[in-house]
Amino acid sequence: MPFEYFEHQADVGIRGIGKTLAEAFEQAALAMFDIMVETKEVSTEELQIVEVEGNDLNDLLIAWLSELLFLKDVEGKMFSRFEITSIDKKNLVAKVYGEFIKPSHKLKLEVKAATWTQLVIEKNNDLWIAQCLVDV
Repeated sequence: MPFEYFEHQADVGIRGIGKTLAEAFEQAALAMFDIMVETKEVSTEELQIVEVEGNDLNDLLIAWLSELLFLKDVEGKMFSRFEITSIDKKNLVAKVYGEFIKPSHKLKLEVKAATWTQLVIEKNNDLWIAQCLVDV
């Protein structure tokens, strides 16, 4: 399933859509990284395991996106593929694929943080939606 963006005055809204909760979280991560870099040009040569905890699904989405931003900022990595191997209401384990930032990457906007603004996690008919605003 795809991801999409939604309008906001100052920031960017991201919305991950999937047949499962895991797919919606994966697509939200892809949407966030696609704001920062042309993800189609980011190699998936490097695998990293990411584990996060939250108090509930809303907290878990923010923890997930925040951890990915942390890895980008501290380790200098961009990611273009996300595979959640385990998710429940409070825990998430994922394989993320990417590479170190290269001069050849087409960098776009800088995402500073995932926020609680307009945060929604819901099942709508047969699809899951995971959305929030990201601070750019």
